[in-house]
Amino acid sequence: MTTTDPLSSGGLLLPPEEGAKMYLKRLATVALAGAPGDPLYTSGRVPHTVTAIHHHAGRCDQSKKRIAEHAANRADWTRRLEAVGFSVELGRACGVIATLELPPTEAVVEPYGAVEDHTEQVTFPAYGVGGLVRRLFGNSGFLGCVVTSSTGLPATPTKTVDQAVVSLALHWGLPHHVSVTRP
Repeated sequence: MTTTDPLSSGGLLLPPEEGAKMYLKRLATVALAGAPGDPLYTSGRVPHTVTAIHHHAGRCDQSKKRIAEHAANRADWTRRLEAVGFSVELGRACGVIATLELPPTEAVVEPYGAVEDHTEQVTFPAYGVGGLVRRLFGNSGFLGCVVTSSTGLPATPTKTVDQAVVSLALHWGLPHHVSVTRP
């Protein structure tokens, strides 16, 4: 499922997965699969972060046994997340906050079809996926963009072509910081 990554972070590079929205959460899923304590994790409020916590009723410091168990689990989660490139720090209570800055995803945007179709093809060469972005016009002028993946599934519509490229990256579960090239 994963391949060794040429990223400077020294982590892993996940293949595209249509409809998978958040790359960092996918990477955390791989890292925390089978982890002790069965952590709950989600994208953090700060960009480029994932937060993992224990799920239980009551406070974390109710017993020495729970404190020791959580410390051991946090150490294991930290090791797993660092193995795929995250830098990890202790979070509030019994969790960890993992941060990973990814390089931008390269996207190539070029005209597609007849000029009057107002359609551009987006390709992510490193991943071999992409889609089409069609600008819509109405009586009042420009309305926005319809975004379709290369398999024909719709992605989130947007107001601009640049936003549509990011929408496609998110649709494929790729890192969403995108560098656009127009030949």
